[in-house]
Amino acid sequence: MLFRSSILLSLTGNKIKGFLTGLGITAINQSSSATTVMEVGFVGAGLMTFYQTIAVTMGAEVGSTVTAQLVAFKITKYALIFIAAGFFTALFVKSKQIKGIGNAILGFGILFLGMDIMSKALEPLRSFQPFLTMMTNVETPIVGILVGLFFTLLIQSSGATSGIVIAMALSGTITFEQALPLNLGASIGTSITAFLGSLTLNKEAKRVAYSHTISQTIGVVLIFILIQIPFKETNFWYWFCKWFTKTFFLTTDLSRQIAMAHTLSAVIKCIILFPFIDNYSKLMVKLFPSKEEEKSFGPIYISDTLLDTPGIALQQTKKEIVRAGQIVCEMFTKAKSCINKYERNLILCDQVSLIDIKVDKLRHAIVDYLRKIASKNLTEEESRQEIKYLYIINDIENIGDIVDKNIMPIAKKATELDVLFSSEGWYEICDFHGIILKNLNEVLLAFEKDDIVLADKVAQTKQEVGKHESELRMKHISRLHRGLPESIETSSMHLDLIDQYKRVNSHIASIAFAIKGEL
Repeated sequence: MLFRSSILLSLTGNKIKGFLTGLGITAINQSSSATTVMEVGFVGAGLMTFYQTIAVTMGAEVGSTVTAQLVAFKITKYALIFIAAGFFTALFVKSKQIKGIGNAILGFGILFLGMDIMSKALEPLRSFQPFLTMMTNVETPIVGILVGLFFTLLIQSSGATSGIVIAMALSGTITFEQALPLNLGASIGTSITAFLGSLTLNKEAKRVAYSHTISQTIGVVLIFILIQIPFKETNFWYWFCKWFTKTFFLTTDLSRQIAMAHTLSAVIKCIILFPFIDNYSKLMVKLFPSKEEEKSFGPIYISDTLLDTPGIALQQTKKEIVRAGQIVCEMFTKAKSCINKYERNLILCDQVSLIDIKVDKLRHAIVDYLRKIASKNLTEEESRQEIKYLYIINDIENIGDIVDKNIMPIAKKATELDVLFSSEGWYEICDFHGIILKNLNEVLLAFEKDDIVLADKVAQTKQEVGKHESELRMKHISRLHRGLPESIETSSMHLDLIDQYKRVNSHIASIAFAIKGEL
């Protein structure tokens, strides 16, 4: 998820990039719902604006039709090859990036195998009279659209619906005219996932979900109008999809025609709406206003207009660094809740990961701003400050990364396995967490107030914390020797957790030494 998240945030700078990013990510993860849910979460966290999401969502809507295309190209026949390639890649390769690719290939293989099995399983329906009677009603476009919509509301995946529709077509149980309305309904039904994900978020996040539903509905209405136009003993839309598939892909295969119709409906909608994204955005804001328009998360103290006065620019940078530190404090505080048996859940862990994205975004902006300051004519003291701030913001980001990439996996593992720390062990973790959090708050205060005495006090905690971590490790081992069941179950997590706390404090001490001028 974090890999896709970083791509989504970095490639949504303009409409074209946003569209291509939404298309690419959805083509890979085969779920427009997953992409829009990420957008809803990012807007809710202030990491993206509503305007940025519109083009991404349009791209996701086109990308979600890739599943149908792959199934229509009969790639399902090679499902076992995909499964084997993905499984062994994920099993034996050490690189996390390549493991991710292997898991994606494995997912495709399982999807294709499921479609192939489904196609064969549906063949008896060709002679099942109650089913044939029901599907006769689906020939009426509005009925087909409603059936596709409600079915997709239940399974929350338009890709799965379109795959099932093609599987039914391959087995000869439905016709072209019955298949297309089902896929149209599915394109609206898939928006339910983003809607559910927005329920607890702010109004702008809800607006993303509402906009997705309205955009899909507009597309369906456009195609529905084309279906109503008589043309050459059929209607224009059915004729156009068959003609397009035959002319450009030289085939009259039914599954290819259905898949192409599914893709064309999304593409045509985007072609019509894309030039009017600005107007569409304004319309959505008017229809779903908020009391105060939320802004994308970013720096609030630094500005390029201050660069000609480096002293003031550095003062503002300091405020921004303190702000980043306070966000990391929030992360570290919530990390304890993620581990607490009474509070922990995977959603809370994901929220902490979203906070880390904020820290990364601030760090990038601060480093870039300090680089601009360094290009000015600085005094010797200003140069020392600029270098000091670089060290400090990097340590702050490193603390956030430890929480996100090292402590959160421990919390998720504890949640998934539903294991409990022993009462003694949990007390020690809480106590150690409190010590580290106190040091973090004090080092930020020392930085904000230029308090060298307080910074020196925090710097000395490095050895103390190292010694304390060793004592906690020995206490845990003692519980293991006593055969305490909870300690045995959580041993690796417990030891890893207190080690990560010690690592956090090392960066806290580094900040304290930087404040003292000992880089």
